[in-house]
Amino acid sequence: MDLIYEIAYTNLLSPMILFFIIGIVAVIVNSDLKVPGAFYTGYTMIILLTIGIKGGVELRNVTLMDMLPTIITSIVLSILMFGISLFVVKGLFKFSVTDSFAIAAHYGSVSAVTFIAGIAFLEKIGIYYEAYMSAILVIMEGPAIILAIVLYKVFSQKEDEEKDNPEASIKHVIKEAFFGKSIFLLLGGIFIGYVAHTDGLVQIRPLFGDLFYGILCIFLLHMGMVATQSIRQIKNLKPVSFLFAFILPVIGGSIGVLAGYLIGLSVGGAVVLAFLTGSASYIAAPAAVGQAIPKANSGIYIGSALGLTLPFNLIIGIPYFYWLANFIY
Repeated sequence: MDLIYEIAYTNLLSPMILFFIIGIVAVIVNSDLKVPGAFYTGYTMIILLTIGIKGGVELRNVTLMDMLPTIITSIVLSILMFGISLFVVKGLFKFSVTDSFAIAAHYGSVSAVTFIAGIAFLEKIGIYYEAYMSAILVIMEGPAIILAIVLYKVFSQKEDEEKDNPEASIKHVIKEAFFGKSIFLLLGGIFIGYVAHTDGLVQIRPLFGDLFYGILCIFLLHMGMVATQSIRQIKNLKPVSFLFAFILPVIGGSIGVLAGYLIGLSVGGAVVLAFLTGSASYIAAPAAVGQAIPKANSGIYIGSALGLTLPFNLIIGIPYFYWLANFIY
C-alpha cells in the first residue's frame, strides 16, 4: 500500500497534474484566464499528431500478428465496458434509457488525454510499454459509440427522428466515430510515422517531439478549466448519482490490467491498456452521441466523463493502475 501512496504522490506533483489543478482553481476563483480557441485547436492537433507519429514509427518494428491478440482484446474490452457501464448507470443508478445509452457510449470509448498523461507517467519512471498502443487507442475509440447508438435506435424505434435529422443516420455516426478530427489526426500521424524517412522525421522533431510535454501542460490547464465548467452545468441531480464516474474507471482499469496480463503484455503495456479501458471519451463520443441521441442530457455525459472521470484518472486512476499491475505481475 505504501507503493500506491508513493506513486500517487509523485504523480500529483508532476507538472501535468499541477497545470490541470491550476485550471480547476482558475474557474473556482472566477479568474479571467482564457485559452484562445485557435490556440486550443492548434495544440490539440500537435498533441494528437505527435502520438500518432510516435506510434507509426514503432509500428515498423512489429507485425500484424504481434498486435493481433491486443487488437482483439481491445475490441472485446470496449464492448465489455459498454455493457458494464449500461448495467451500472441504468440498473444501479436508475438513469433513463436514453441517458444510459449515451453514458455507456462514452465509458465504452476511450480518452486520448488519459492515454497521453498515462504514457508520460510511465516514461517519467522509466517503464517500458508496447509502443503500438497508440494504434490500440484508435481502435478502441469507435466500437462502443457505434454499438450504443445502434442499440438505442433499436430500443427507441424512432425512425422518424432519423428522417428529420440526417446527421443522426448510422452512416454519419460511423463517420464521426471513426473519422472525427481526433481519430483522423491520430491515423494521419500513424501513417506519417510509418512511411516517412528517418531524416524527415528528425527535421520535425522540434515541434512533434521536443515541445510535446510543454504543449501538453497547457492543454491540461485548459482541460482543468473546461472540466470544472462542465460540472457547474449539471443541475437537478444529487452528487450520489455521479458515483458511477468513479466506479467505472476502477472497474475498467482493473479489467484492463488483468486482460493485459493474460495476453502477455509487458507490465507497462498492461497499464496502458488499463488507462484506455478505465477512461471515458469526451471528444469523439459527444460529437457522435449529440447528433444521434439528441434527447440525452449532454451535461450528464460530458460532465461525468470530463469533469469527474478525467481528473479522477489523472490524480488517482493512473497510479492505481500501475500499482495493480505490479501487484498482479
